[in-house]
Amino acid sequence: MQHIVIDTEGVRLTPLSATDLSLLADLHADPAVHRYLSSVHGAWSLDKVSTFLDDTLADQERHGLSAFKVTDENNTFLGWAGFSPLEETSEIAMRWCFSKDACAKHGDLTLKVSRELIDWFFENTYFSHIVVPVRTDDRNARSTVQDLGFVYRESRRIEDMPCDVFQLLSPSLRSYLVSA
Repeated sequence: MQHIVIDTEGVRLTPLSATDLSLLADLHADPAVHRYLSSVHGAWSLDKVSTFLDDTLADQERHGLSAFKVTDENNTFLGWAGFSPLEETSEIAMRWCFSKDACAKHGDLTLKVSRELIDWFFENTYFSHIVVPVRTDDRNARSTVQDLGFVYRESRRIEDMPCDVFQLLSPSLRSYLVSA
Protein backbone atom coordinates (compact mmCIF):
# COMPACT_ATOMS: atom_id res chain seq x y z
CA MET A 1 0.00 0.00 0.00
CA GLN A 2 1.33 3.43 -0.93
CA HIS A 3 1.89 6.09 1.68
CA ILE A 4 -0.92 8.65 1.38
CA VAL A 5 0.43 12.20 1.55
CA ILE A 6 -2.92 14.00 1.24
CA ASP A 7 -6.45 12.59 1.30
CA THR A 8 -9.19 15.20 1.02
CA GLU A 9 -12.57 15.72 -0.64
CA GLY A 10 -12.34 12.69 -2.93
CA VAL A 11 -8.78 13.38 -4.03
CA ARG A 12 -5.73 11.44 -2.85
CA LEU A 13 -2.05 12.23 -3.37
CA THR A 14 0.54 9.47 -3.07
CA PRO A 15 4.19 9.30 -4.10
CA LEU A 16 4.79 8.40 -7.72
CA SER A 17 6.60 5.12 -8.33
CA ALA A 18 8.34 3.43 -11.25
CA THR A 19 5.13 1.47 -11.89
CA ASP A 20 3.35 4.73 -12.84
CA LEU A 21 5.27 5.13 -16.12
CA SER A 22 2.34 3.98 -18.28
CA LEU A 23 -0.10 6.34 -16.50
CA LEU A 24 2.26 9.27 -17.08
CA ALA A 25 2.87 8.24 -20.69
CA ASP A 26 -0.90 8.19 -21.33
CA LEU A 27 -1.31 11.59 -19.66
CA HIS A 28 1.50 13.22 -21.62
CA ALA A 29 0.43 11.64 -24.92
CA ASP A 30 -2.05 14.54 -25.04
CA PRO A 31 0.00 17.66 -25.86
CA ALA A 32 -2.74 19.92 -24.46
CA VAL A 33 -2.12 18.76 -20.87
CA HIS A 34 1.45 20.04 -20.84
CA ARG A 35 1.08 22.88 -23.33
CA TYR A 36 2.21 25.47 -20.77
CA LEU A 37 4.41 23.15 -18.73
CA SER A 38 7.11 22.39 -21.23
CA SER A 39 8.81 23.80 -24.28
CA VAL A 40 8.36 20.36 -25.89
CA HIS A 41 5.60 20.68 -28.47
CA GLY A 42 3.40 17.70 -29.20
CA ALA A 43 3.10 14.49 -27.22
CA TRP A 44 5.97 13.61 -24.93
CA SER A 45 8.02 10.66 -26.05
CA LEU A 46 8.35 7.68 -23.74
CA ASP A 47 11.97 8.78 -23.14
CA LYS A 48 10.80 12.26 -22.04
CA VAL A 49 8.18 10.76 -19.70
CA SER A 50 10.73 8.28 -18.33
CA THR A 51 13.21 11.11 -17.68
CA PHE A 52 10.48 13.10 -15.90
CA LEU A 53 9.64 10.09 -13.71
CA ASP A 54 13.33 9.37 -12.99
CA ASP A 55 13.89 13.01 -11.99
CA THR A 56 10.77 12.91 -9.80
CA LEU A 57 11.88 9.76 -8.02
CA ALA A 58 15.37 11.23 -7.51
CA ASP A 59 13.79 14.39 -6.02
CA GLN A 60 11.72 12.21 -3.67
CA GLU A 61 14.87 10.44 -2.50
CA ARG A 62 17.07 13.55 -2.31
CA HIS A 63 14.66 16.19 -1.01
CA GLY A 64 11.76 14.24 0.51
CA LEU A 65 9.31 16.05 -1.77
CA SER A 66 8.44 15.85 -5.42
CA ALA A 67 5.48 15.49 -7.72
CA PHE A 68 2.75 13.19 -6.38
CA LYS A 69 0.26 10.94 -8.15
CA VAL A 70 -3.26 12.37 -7.91
CA THR A 71 -6.18 9.92 -7.90
CA ASP A 72 -9.87 10.18 -7.12
CA GLU A 73 -12.00 8.14 -4.69
CA ASN A 74 -12.18 5.32 -7.28
CA ASN A 75 -8.38 5.30 -7.62
CA THR A 76 -8.67 6.78 -11.13
CA PHE A 77 -5.47 8.56 -12.15
CA LEU A 78 -6.17 12.29 -12.58
CA GLY A 79 -2.62 13.55 -13.09
CA TRP A 80 0.23 14.72 -10.92
CA ALA A 81 0.97 17.71 -8.72
CA GLY A 82 3.76 18.67 -6.36
CA PHE A 83 7.16 20.22 -6.11
CA SER A 84 10.51 20.27 -7.86
CA PRO A 85 13.72 22.24 -7.55
CA LEU A 86 13.74 25.18 -9.95
CA GLU A 87 17.28 25.30 -11.29
CA GLU A 88 17.01 28.84 -12.61
CA THR A 89 16.35 30.32 -9.16
CA SER A 90 17.51 27.57 -6.75
CA GLU A 91 14.06 27.49 -5.16
CA ILE A 92 11.27 24.96 -4.80
CA ALA A 93 8.50 25.29 -7.38
CA MET A 94 4.97 23.96 -7.22
CA ARG A 95 3.60 22.48 -10.45
CA TRP A 96 0.68 20.36 -11.61
CA CYS A 97 -0.59 18.53 -14.66
CA PHE A 98 -4.08 17.01 -14.95
CA SER A 99 -5.93 15.26 -17.75
CA LYS A 100 -8.66 17.18 -19.56
CA ASP A 101 -11.22 14.63 -18.31
CA ALA A 102 -10.10 15.14 -14.70
CA CYS A 103 -10.45 18.92 -15.01
CA ALA A 104 -13.88 18.56 -16.60
CA LYS A 105 -15.09 16.17 -13.88
CA HIS A 106 -13.50 18.09 -10.97
CA GLY A 107 -13.76 21.74 -12.05
CA ASP A 108 -11.89 23.05 -9.01
CA LEU A 109 -9.24 20.29 -9.03
CA THR A 110 -6.22 22.56 -9.47
CA LEU A 111 -7.29 24.93 -6.69
CA LYS A 112 -8.27 22.10 -4.31
CA VAL A 113 -5.03 20.15 -4.80
CA SER A 114 -2.87 23.29 -4.73
CA ARG A 115 -4.36 24.49 -1.45
CA GLU A 116 -3.64 21.13 0.14
CA LEU A 117 -0.12 21.07 -1.28
CA ILE A 118 0.62 24.55 0.05
CA ASP A 119 -0.51 23.57 3.54
CA TRP A 120 1.46 20.31 3.36
CA PHE A 121 4.57 22.12 2.13
CA PHE A 122 4.71 24.68 4.91
CA GLU A 123 3.82 22.11 7.59
CA ASN A 124 6.45 19.60 6.43
CA THR A 125 9.41 21.67 5.22
CA TYR A 126 11.60 24.45 6.51
CA PHE A 127 11.36 26.63 3.40
CA SER A 128 10.35 30.27 3.74
CA HIS A 129 8.46 30.38 0.44
CA ILE A 130 7.48 28.52 -2.71
CA VAL A 131 7.31 29.74 -6.27
CA VAL A 132 5.23 28.92 -9.32
CA PRO A 133 6.65 29.69 -12.76
CA VAL A 134 3.78 30.57 -15.10
CA ARG A 135 4.24 30.87 -18.84
CA THR A 136 3.36 34.40 -19.82
CA ASP A 137 0.57 33.19 -22.13
CA ASP A 138 -1.09 30.88 -19.56
CA ARG A 139 -3.99 32.99 -18.28
CA ASN A 140 -5.62 30.13 -16.36
CA ALA A 141 -2.51 29.36 -14.31
CA ARG A 142 -1.96 33.06 -13.63
CA SER A 143 -5.50 33.37 -12.30
CA THR A 144 -5.13 30.18 -10.23
CA VAL A 145 -1.89 31.23 -8.52
CA GLN A 146 -3.28 34.67 -7.76
CA ASP A 147 -6.42 33.06 -6.28
CA LEU A 148 -4.08 30.99 -4.09
CA GLY A 149 -2.39 34.13 -2.75
CA PHE A 150 0.81 34.06 -4.80
CA VAL A 151 2.17 37.43 -5.87
CA TYR A 152 4.14 38.33 -8.98
CA ARG A 153 7.87 38.58 -8.32
CA GLU A 154 9.71 38.67 -11.64
CA SER A 155 9.77 37.67 -15.30
CA ARG A 156 12.48 35.37 -16.63
CA ARG A 157 13.13 32.47 -18.99
CA ILE A 158 12.49 29.11 -17.34
CA GLU A 159 13.28 25.94 -19.29
CA ASP A 160 13.55 28.10 -22.41
CA MET A 161 10.05 29.57 -21.97
CA PRO A 162 9.06 33.16 -21.09
CA CYS A 163 7.63 32.95 -17.58
CA ASP A 164 6.41 35.09 -14.75
CA VAL A 165 7.51 33.83 -11.35
CA PHE A 166 4.93 34.06 -8.55
CA GLN A 167 5.87 33.64 -4.90
CA LEU A 168 4.04 32.69 -1.71
CA LEU A 169 5.67 33.27 1.67
CA SER A 170 5.25 30.82 4.53
CA PRO A 171 2.53 31.70 7.08
CA SER A 172 5.16 32.43 9.75
CA LEU A 173 7.09 34.77 7.45
CA ARG A 174 3.87 36.52 6.40
CA SER A 175 2.98 37.01 10.10
CA TYR A 176 6.43 38.35 10.83
CA LEU A 177 6.30 40.85 7.97
CA VAL A 178 2.81 42.04 8.95
CA SER A 179 3.89 42.61 12.55
CA ALA A 180 7.17 44.34 11.64
